Amino acid sequence: MVSVEVYEERFKRLKEVDPGKDKVIEDLISEVKELERGLTEKKWDLEREQETTKVYQSKHYDIQTKLKKMEEVIRSNSFVSVLIDGDSMPFVDRFVKSAKEGGMEAAHNLRSKVCEYVSNKLDLPNNIQIKVRIYANMKGLASTYYHSKILDSAADLDAFVRGFNMGHPMSDFVDAGDGKECADSKLKAWFDYDIADVQCQAVIFGGSADNGYARLLQPYVGDSSKNKRIILIEGPPFVKELAGLKDKFLVACFPDIFRHTKLSPRRVSFSKTPPATPIPNALSYTAIAYPVDVAAVRPDDASNPSVTVPARRNYPLLKNGRGHRLDAVISPPQSLVRVLKNKKLCNPFHILGECSYPDCIFIHGARLDEKGIEARRLLARQAPCSSGLHCEDEKCLFGHQCPDRACARIGKGCRFTPEMHSVDRS
Repeated sequence: MVSVEVYEERFKRLKEVDPGKDKVIEDLISEVKELERGLTEKKWDLEREQETTKVYQSKHYDIQTKLKKMEEVIRSNSFVSVLIDGDSMPFVDRFVKSAKEGGMEAAHNLRSKVCEYVSNKLDLPNNIQIKVRIYANMKGLASTYYHSKILDSAADLDAFVRGFNMGHPMSDFVDAGDGKECADSKLKAWFDYDIADVQCQAVIFGGSADNGYARLLQPYVGDSSKNKRIILIEGPPFVKELAGLKDKFLVACFPDIFRHTKLSPRRVSFSKTPPATPIPNALSYTAIAYPVDVAAVRPDDASNPSVTVPARRNYPLLKNGRGHRLDAVISPPQSLVRVLKNKKLCNPFHILGECSYPDCIFIHGARLDEKGIEARRLLARQAPCSSGLHCEDEKCLFGHQCPDRACARIGKGCRFTPEMHSVDRS
């Protein structure tokens, strides 16, 4: 039989355990309640975040919808801008000679070529809008066409321009005025405006014969987001500064639209653009002191109607056995060539004895003597004739053969075509 003391001891131990058990249960209940409160707060936070998410999702959807509409508007109004310097990018002769019809054909063909190019090279829609703007000194350009024997009258260019403007509602050939930089400033302004326009998918720029546009293009050389939208048109060969930049942009060539040579000496200033080739040894002259009365050629006599025009000088039209035009061999003093090189003299006046430009900006004054005339003839020949070996114009002052008989740049930068080198002079 177990004694009472044993039961008493056991009861004592149970009493000691029970209070601890109750405390544990109370702590557990308290912890559960605390967790429930935290869970409730988290549920509220989650509900608030869900509501916020719904609001932002709704706003995001609205923004996406607006962006899609904006993109549709941009696509529906996207265009390609074609900017052409009409003074340095002349159209091929057949268009200009065909007057109004030629202008309409030129506008149509140019737009077709541009559309074909941007569709193939830039993957743009073949129905994209094309805006064509051509700026030129119309008075000077008309006179140049006339004296280049392309037009019978300077007024004939007006018919071509009218036809071009009628060729399409978004094709404009505009007279920029007769100031030196009028066309340049308008083209530069439109270029900057169009390249900044998000709806403009590409700017096709034609001014390959004018170094001044190098400064316009330079800032875009390192801007990949914009230089991929710039396409340069090569008509006459790129001049030195542009030639150094052209590899940074796409280059298009439309030989059926634009001439690959300039028009006349009136568009070449020997005081600013030195001859591309040196005066060859074969035509050299001993550098002796040669007295030149440069004061006799006065700037204030340029275009002075009171100055008497000397009698016209005739030069023989020379050809070789194959009927190719030849330039007569002349040997003016080198010292005189250097002196006259930087004089803005009127070549037709001094060399031929006639000037048909009513508002000629070049110097007339006292006519040069025989040696001076030879020096100017040699300088004028540094620019190639657009008709090359087939020129029949007895008044032509351009060069018909490369003046550098040892030319090492044939087909690699020389302004004279390959056939204008090593011409048979027999």
